[in-house]
Amino acid sequence: MDFLQLTLKPWPGRAFAFVLGAIGALAFAPVFLLPALILALSGIWFMLEQNIGKTSLSKIFWLGWWFGLGHFTAGLYWIANALTVDLSAFWWLIPFALFGIPAVLAVFTGLSFVGTALWPYKGISRAFAFAAIWIGFEWIRGHIFTGFPWNLLGYAWAISPEMLQSASLWGVYGLSLLTLFLSLTLGYFVGKRPFDRTVAFSVYLIAGLVWFWGYDRLNHPNVISSPPFALRIVQPSIPQTLKWDAKSQEDNFKLLLEMTKRPSTFPLKAVIWPESAVSFFLEQEAFRRDLIAEALPKDALIFIGAIRRTPKGETPRRVWNSLLVLNDKGSIVAYYDKAHLVPFGEYLPFREALDSIFGKGTIKKVTVGTIDFSSGPGPQTVNLPEGFPAFSGLVCYEVIFPSAVVNASQPRPGWMINITNDAWYGNSSGPYQHLEMTRFRAVEEGIPIVRAANNGVSAVFDAYGRNMGNIGLNKQEVLDVFLPTPTYTVPLYARWGDWITLALIIGTLAVAWALSWKK
Repeated sequence: MDFLQLTLKPWPGRAFAFVLGAIGALAFAPVFLLPALILALSGIWFMLEQNIGKTSLSKIFWLGWWFGLGHFTAGLYWIANALTVDLSAFWWLIPFALFGIPAVLAVFTGLSFVGTALWPYKGISRAFAFAAIWIGFEWIRGHIFTGFPWNLLGYAWAISPEMLQSASLWGVYGLSLLTLFLSLTLGYFVGKRPFDRTVAFSVYLIAGLVWFWGYDRLNHPNVISSPPFALRIVQPSIPQTLKWDAKSQEDNFKLLLEMTKRPSTFPLKAVIWPESAVSFFLEQEAFRRDLIAEALPKDALIFIGAIRRTPKGETPRRVWNSLLVLNDKGSIVAYYDKAHLVPFGEYLPFREALDSIFGKGTIKKVTVGTIDFSSGPGPQTVNLPEGFPAFSGLVCYEVIFPSAVVNASQPRPGWMINITNDAWYGNSSGPYQHLEMTRFRAVEEGIPIVRAANNGVSAVFDAYGRNMGNIGLNKQEVLDVFLPTPTYTVPLYARWGDWITLALIIGTLAVAWALSWKK
């Protein structure tokens, strides 16, 4: 039995699809093996083409589903690490984290295969249709049920600063589309039809032009000039098991103060602590705010990840995962409340239904506390005292959502601040993947981003996605750096966002239809 016949059989074909999906995940951080993704997508496209018209739509769905299962299992295995922090309470959820979440995400892959099978034209026309349909479902995955746009195909290009520049035009979804074009046309270079070879050559030529455009953009930066603004990122690298431990609370706080006080050769104007840096309510802790103020340089501000709550006695009782801004007098001068909360991590979806089925309190959210976090109003340009640039706050995974990190109806901020705590995920690929998605937001918006992690990788990216300094995983360090400035011209993607994605999908379908004319 030859290989082609083997791929047409359900279970050998599905097993091979699973392996191809897993291989494709090697393209993401920290491995960055981009050819693995190109070859995996090319291989699964060959299998899909061979199956269309020879098997049922249900079998084609399962072919795509198994490819997605392999891809997301290999790329998202690190989610299960968060459950090991309290293994006695959440051990039973580990299989769901390892395979359940990938199984749900793989549905979108399976549906993209079915949609492609329904395209009425064959050959390279169908390949372009597949690319458009895939991007459509990638976009849906990033929005439906609060969305989870992790490891979009375009993130594989984080390895190339030049290719990354095109995110300013078409966002990460545009780079996903280009990835599919390169992968799906690869086999047509050795095809029998000269027209198909010409189309494939054109795709690779366009990719080369995109690279040269990005190269030129990096060598001719166009940024706003402003006075130097020095800041310090504090990465305390506190293990997650000690973050909320009552006996460790004071030691953790003293460590943050000590790291803040360390001398600097820079005239520091801002200090940034990571998400949930303190385990108490700063608004009600004037004494602790005074200690923080004493640790600050004169006239500086400090940005602190902390939990905020309604005043005592006020009902209903609510808590927020927030970014607080304090001045050198210990006063809170601004704050941002996280809007995009993590299901099961920061709140329990369908809480009443789950309580009625399993008993009240049986199913708990992963983070500390019994009260669900409340969500803030969404992206905001937060103004600061005179002399400090306004910022857009992003708490943890809020940074992974394209076109949802800056409020386009408000004045453009001078920088974005992403505070996070990737200590949940240990020595895995998760913190590195999170970091690279942060880089993309800087390029898409043309705004520098400062990332402060409790543990993970803290970094500063300029408006072109260039790394201006970072603190590695598991490092307990401070990083002093001058804040880069935004681009003078607002990038195309920052202006139009999802409309660009829609235009790419419709345009690609139009090209697919036009390609069907060539018999």
